[in-house]
Amino acid sequence: MSSPLVRFWDDRAADYDSAGIESAECYWRHTATNVLLTRCEVGETDVILDLGCGTGNVAKTLAAHVKRVVGLDISPKMLDRAQQDAPSNVEFRKGDLRRPPHVLGLTHITACYALTALTTTERRALWDQAWRMLKPGGMMVVADLFWTVPPEQVEADFFEADWMQSVSATDEMEFLERDGRFRVLLEPLHPLVSVLTAARL
Repeated sequence: MSSPLVRFWDDRAADYDSAGIESAECYWRHTATNVLLTRCEVGETDVILDLGCGTGNVAKTLAAHVKRVVGLDISPKMLDRAQQDAPSNVEFRKGDLRRPPHVLGLTHITACYALTALTTTERRALWDQAWRMLKPGGMMVVADLFWTVPPEQVEADFFEADWMQSVSATDEMEFLERDGRFRVLLEPLHPLVSVLTAARL
């Protein structure tokens, strides 16, 4: 039997990319995706791990510019969508982003609107794993519900489920930069949405 989280994303797979700009969540998700893609600074020898890849938009777009992309998601139906018209250098895997796979030659980690179900402990553990997985000079680009204005002060309908949460962008930035692990650029797109570009030191 699948978990409630898997069922949630399976139920949304068919129309995940088709909601119009009248949906604030969809508008800012697509905006964040576009910004993430421009921040990745990839080249033809790079290898990408896209966490919570969903229908594969980020993975398939980056594939045209890099050596290899691995997309990871827990939803079989999202992965079915992702497999459609996937380039030959993209591999989609079913798995939990809290336990990312080893990817040979990894240079970049990406995630877009993929971390909202994680607890603070799980998210911080993921940052630690990313540091270990990336070599110096590697890059992690994450676009998500990272707030720069506390959510209670913002009128926005971004949360489709009770378990979704927005977290402080500044807190995440400070955690990533502790002990000189990453150098982070914070780019707010909306009071509740930011892109974190983290260079592995």
